[in-house]
Amino acid sequence: MRHRQPARRFLWVFAICTLLIAIPIKNFGYLVPPLYLFLRIYYDRRGGLHRFAPLFIAVTVISAISLLADSFRTSEINLPGMALALLTYFPLLLLPAEEFDLAMDDRHFGRLTEIVAWFVILQSCVGCVQYLAARDSDAVSGTFGLLDFHHKTITISHVYFTFALFGMILFLALSHKRPIARVAIVMGLVANLLAQSVHQTIFFAGAVGLFAMLQFARARTAILLVAGIACLLLAVSWFSPEVFEGTLDWYDKVVNNPESPKWMAVSEARKILDDPKNLLIGTGLGQYSSRAALITSGQFLSVHLPAFMTGESGYFRRGIEPGLAEFERSGEGSAISKPYFSAMSVLVELGVPLTLLLAAGVVLAMRKHLALSQSRIPEVALIGTTSNAGTLFFVLCCGIENYAEFPSAIFLPLLLYVAARSRASWLEHEGHVMAHADVP
Repeated sequence: MRHRQPARRFLWVFAICTLLIAIPIKNFGYLVPPLYLFLRIYYDRRGGLHRFAPLFIAVTVISAISLLADSFRTSEINLPGMALALLTYFPLLLLPAEEFDLAMDDRHFGRLTEIVAWFVILQSCVGCVQYLAARDSDAVSGTFGLLDFHHKTITISHVYFTFALFGMILFLALSHKRPIARVAIVMGLVANLLAQSVHQTIFFAGAVGLFAMLQFARARTAILLVAGIACLLLAVSWFSPEVFEGTLDWYDKVVNNPESPKWMAVSEARKILDDPKNLLIGTGLGQYSSRAALITSGQFLSVHLPAFMTGESGYFRRGIEPGLAEFERSGEGSAISKPYFSAMSVLVELGVPLTLLLAAGVVLAMRKHLALSQSRIPEVALIGTTSNAGTLFFVLCCGIENYAEFPSAIFLPLLLYVAARSRASWLEHEGHVMAHADVP
């Protein structure tokens, strides 16, 4: 068997990343994924760099070629946007470099579970205090936006908080028999109910419910998961009786209204992709609707950026600025109607071939998860089910906002996914060794 990276080192790196993500400094989370890569290289020499570097370079070169082509056509380009996008997309570029080869045995997996459980418990306690102090669900953001409720400045930290907790709840479900995991799951769900991130809650419930029902060989597990999701939805309807009717209203306003900000951005995206260059290699990272494009426009943050960090492409001015203006004019505060989301950002900025390659990677991963969910080892089967639920949950969220560029929200769940897949590999290897040891 090939050498496995020590799980103990991963625990230290994960603990450091957890502490840094929890620091209530706006946009500090963007620095954590590069730090993670540095620590992995420091501890494990290469640490996946040999797999990460080619992908990072390829994406950079393709985007640079696209920007160069537009500059020759005298189109406005946004160089700061491309540079920042390489940082905002860092977590997703890191994931293909992982080999899921951590020796995640019972002892180390138990310690990781304890770290995650205490993080969820503490964050949930902070969130409950914020709700009681402000009586505003949007103020519930844990330490991600620790004093937002006090300053009455509701920010994206609210979304970071709820997504991170949902991802960690899926991981804790793997250790549902442990009391501390059960306490953390309940507290995390209560905090997210108070936060009322409706689209996340519906997507989470739908994803878990769907893959729970595919557990044909384990009817008891499927029934328990589906029953838990039913209880969650009932709790949502109790906390917010108008939520489901409101969801249908939002769908009608966004999907069936050609004057909605989202519809405006999607319509312009179609026109952009009519250009053969953009169809093949995209507009380049940070040029249309990505978070990097929004930040470097100078209109998105409350702080003033220096001139060398700002810029707008022609695509952004034609497609996103009108949507942003309409969003401000209409007074719709929900993320659902904003004129940007990761699915569109990736397609327009990377082009169709790379987007299809990314989609194929997601499909292959979900097929692997589905195979794991049919394992004879109950814990491996649960890892496959929760991994598929988490993947679908993330993909659905990417149809609402630029979640792919939210490291504060997605990075810790991504690391826990790596740990869970490594755990499945370890369990399968141990089961294989024991099976052979029993053969006379």
